[in-house]
Amino acid sequence: MTSLRRLLTWFALALWAAAPAQAQATAEPAPALQGMDVVSYFHAAGPVKGQPAFSHDFDGARYLFASAQNKAAFVAAPDRYLPQFSGLCATGVSIGKELKGDPNTWKIVDGKLYLYFSGPVRAKGEADPATIARAHQNWAARK
Repeated sequence: MTSLRRLLTWFALALWAAAPAQAQATAEPAPALQGMDVVSYFHAAGPVKGQPAFSHDFDGARYLFASAQNKAAFVAAPDRYLPQFSGLCATGVSIGKELKGDPNTWKIVDGKLYLYFSGPVRAKGEADPATIARAHQNWAARK
């Protein structure tokens, strides 16, 4: 019986010692914007996929870039490139809904990147010139 207690005690100590090491191991952040290069949205050719070789972790997400130059531009001024409303759909935010924005349905307005849930939802938002302003009001009110 004493041997069994020693074995169980040893096993419990081994598990306890391993727990901090497991707690420190965290999963890698998911690629933001489904891996699209956030800086490339601001280029004439439009967005392109980023490469893992040019990645940068920011605010809990991993951003991938198509080039070292795009990565450097983002690192120097992330707020200039980040999608508004944490990537939620601008039209959705304007009506108080949190719809995930699709990185393939986007628009630059006044130098800011806005994502939309879908093409029809984007068209609905574009039909109302107050959509972006209302979305910013709603976004500010929720904080």
